Amino acid sequence: MKHCLHWVKNDTAPEINRALEVLSQDYPFCSVEEGTLLRFVQGDELKVTVSDTEIVVTYNTMSAAMRGAGMALAGVDTDGESTPFTTFGVMLDCSRNAVMKVSYAKSVIAKLALMGYNLAMLYTEDTYQLPDEPHFGFLRGAYTLEEVKELDEYADSLGVELIGCIQTLGHMERFFNTKGSAPLRDTERIMLVGEEKTYELIAKMFDFWSKACRSRRIHIGMDEAHGLGTGKYADLHGHRPVYDIFNEHIARVCEMCEEYGLKPMIWSDMYYRMGSERHDYYDVNAVIPDYVVDAVPKNLELVYWDYYHLYPEFYDKMIQSHRQLGGEPLMGSGIWTWYRFCYDHKQTVDRANPCIDSCRKMGVKEFFFTIWGDNGAYCNFDTVLPGLLYAAERIYGRSGEEDARLDMLSEALGCVPFTQAVQASRMNYQAPHRDNGVSTASILMWDDLLLGIGWRKLNLDDEQTRCDFKRELKESIAYLKDLPYERAASRLLLAKIELREEMQKAYDNHDIGKIHDVWSLHIPKMIGLIDDFGTEFRRQWTAHNRYNGMESIQLRIGGMRARCDELGKRLRDYEKGLDDKIPELELVYDARCDSKGERYLDLVSMGVL
Repeated sequence: MKHCLHWVKNDTAPEINRALEVLSQDYPFCSVEEGTLLRFVQGDELKVTVSDTEIVVTYNTMSAAMRGAGMALAGVDTDGESTPFTTFGVMLDCSRNAVMKVSYAKSVIAKLALMGYNLAMLYTEDTYQLPDEPHFGFLRGAYTLEEVKELDEYADSLGVELIGCIQTLGHMERFFNTKGSAPLRDTERIMLVGEEKTYELIAKMFDFWSKACRSRRIHIGMDEAHGLGTGKYADLHGHRPVYDIFNEHIARVCEMCEEYGLKPMIWSDMYYRMGSERHDYYDVNAVIPDYVVDAVPKNLELVYWDYYHLYPEFYDKMIQSHRQLGGEPLMGSGIWTWYRFCYDHKQTVDRANPCIDSCRKMGVKEFFFTIWGDNGAYCNFDTVLPGLLYAAERIYGRSGEEDARLDMLSEALGCVPFTQAVQASRMNYQAPHRDNGVSTASILMWDDLLLGIGWRKLNLDDEQTRCDFKRELKESIAYLKDLPYERAASRLLLAKIELREEMQKAYDNHDIGKIHDVWSLHIPKMIGLIDDFGTEFRRQWTAHNRYNGMESIQLRIGGMRARCDELGKRLRDYEKGLDDKIPELELVYDARCDSKGERYLDLVSMGVL
């Protein structure tokens, strides 16, 4: 809807007035009498009624009112929606290279509010500035206290609770790369439990977040602390049961939270890993000792995170298990973005939907989606927003399959069209034997053209697998005219497959004429596509994020270009007879699998064994 939606301030609740005034800076809401009248009426559920002269939003919560405002922008109605979740949110990863600009983070929060979300977490390992800690967040684009306060003020005006999501045990490897962190280090990624300097740093963390956000809740991490107590801690105290070390640390940190008026939550996996013989979070046979259960701090909430399982029954079991640990768990599902250049719709739908269904059935009240940036955060966040829109539809009880409606909402909220994002996600094609979260596109993109390790892991020596992947790339490219970054990535991936095909065939047949064509025609084309991809990567990155972190992906792209140039030189030398063979192209491929489904490489042929 292009014309203005006007509302009458005297007839509208103060909190909605405030939100609409903020949103009017970017959306066509206005308080002068023009365009279509927008009225808000309290009721038992969300209803949006659209007529020629007015749009009436009936709401029962602030988040429902904001969702109704989003529907009003799109001119779509609903005869009744509700959600069983009191908290429905999103965790934004600001630690895997990409730290969102404050302006872009605000635009994301506005869209979340208009979709019906009421919670936003900022996942910040060391990407916020602490006083007298120059090594903390060094060259990482860290937020200042004033910047987070600004985000909190903006989120609060839209009915969104902003929560810090930090780390107080593991996942500190970036900070621990600095010399000044040595006294706090147990292992290369885990804080030294029992060391007073550790708790002095944590106190500064809590002081920051207690001042930065209105919310008194804070996520203090503590996940994946593999090797806890095995480094400097063991040197100082000897080897002790991991449960004891963990319990002592978490008890002290939770006491500190109380001192700062904060209510903590943690990722729950360490309790399960320590009780599993396989050290597996999702081991349904894990046994957590009674004394450990009894030691869980009373002021602590547990977050059950699970982005992987395909059936509601598994989530049912884990939710019940968390309740036996004490208290009501929060659920952390996933919008699939990690190791990807764009949002992956299929992986999200296949896993988030059974999770939502289970949580509805089991009566879970707090639910949020994580959006991780593992491997460098090179996913274009603009493509993620339609996925969040789909997820909101499911959370509010809709099927999520109404593509025309989702396209209308996407346009009204200023998002990539939903159907285009879904088509673009086809570039995330999963090779048949792979289901470990890393997309085929990511493996192939960062694969060395000459070594071809990723090529073989993906079984791309198999013609049918190559054909399937090429088909998905070609069909996604056809829908990517408005997504230049994804288009550049898809074209580059397609060219990498075609070059490798031509090169291997020419080498196997000792076809010198074809070898000449590869280095004289395909290599220059490939370098041009790498440059195009690098340009589009920078464009989308700088539109969303601070400069810090961009360098790591640019180094990869530059390395890819240099290796492509080197490949051309190797092929020329072979053509001229300067080299009698190219050993990397004579690697014998072994199609057998190990117990995890990974393809073997014949290391004998590589001269490794």
